Amino acid sequence: MSTNQVLLALAAVVALGCPGCVPPKPKVSAVDHFVKGQMLLDGGDVEAALAELAQAVKIDPKLSIAHAAIGDVHRRRGDWDMARRSYEVACQTNPFSFMPHYNLGVTYQVLAGAAQAADQVEKFLKQAVDVYLRAINLAPDDFDSHLNISACYFQLGEVEQAGKYCRQAISIDPNSAKAYANLATIEESQDNVYEAIKAYKACIEQDMHQPDVLMNLGAAYMKQGRLKAAMKTFQQAVEEDPNSAGPWEKVGACQFYLRNFPDAMNAYGKAVALDSHSAVAHRGMGVVYMAQFVMDNTKADLRDKALEEWNLSLELLPDQDDLKRLVEKYSPTTAAPGL
Repeated sequence: MSTNQVLLALAAVVALGCPGCVPPKPKVSAVDHFVKGQMLLDGGDVEAALAELAQAVKIDPKLSIAHAAIGDVHRRRGDWDMARRSYEVACQTNPFSFMPHYNLGVTYQVLAGAAQAADQVEKFLKQAVDVYLRAINLAPDDFDSHLNISACYFQLGEVEQAGKYCRQAISIDPNSAKAYANLATIEESQDNVYEAIKAYKACIEQDMHQPDVLMNLGAAYMKQGRLKAAMKTFQQAVEEDPNSAGPWEKVGACQFYLRNFPDAMNAYGKAVALDSHSAVAHRGMGVVYMAQFVMDNTKADLRDKALEEWNLSLELLPDQDDLKRLVEKYSPTTAAPGL
């Protein structure tokens, strides 16, 4: 008889010799609590899951996966500061696990976005950079870590580093429209207009249905004075977002600069029809009217229409000092009433 068989036989003898005795319950391990917590979390019972996971780390404070899971629960509940604390412990207890580092980086970014004080924003962004660097060291081909650290560097004003990691993200996933859009923003911030246009176009090639990107591309064309290319791009934005006044405002501006005054007025009119509170569209209409009056100052009705549109624009957006000066310049003088 083997040793195990002898021990089992002795246990049976003890049990038979003690009728009514209850054998001791097996000890529940930290891993058991972790597994149960995960099952409860999968079932949607967040509070019970959190309690089980808390038991797991109480039994084994070095159980990194349990700390990380607690962080996940706090994120689901929207408690980002508690999530941060849990992820920090998870990273400390297992510095070689990628996901807790990545999730901690995301958490720092969210906290930076919610912070009010500039020094707190900077602090969280720098912490995010540090932890993303560790995550990238653990998973060099992780796309999201590269893209996120690029965004953090950009917010910190470190545009060279932002561009470096954004390009690395693109090398990992050359089909990411978001990465190209981010790169375009980085290039524009450095006045690299051609590089920005290239990135915007690459972004649109990956996903044509992006009116915001089309608007940015059109604006870049306008910086170069490429009005026809800009207008074509804004017209694409109109097709993608037909209920927005913004693209029509830009089409109106292009038509004005091309001296197509009726088309400019038509575009601004469509913008106003979509958004009667568009200060930009009312301002643009006033500019078109006034340009025609300047060309033929016998048409006082055009001047009056321009002034009315400009006044409407100022009512909607008073902080337009240049427009106030134009209103003052072109307003007809009124004689004082006789006494």
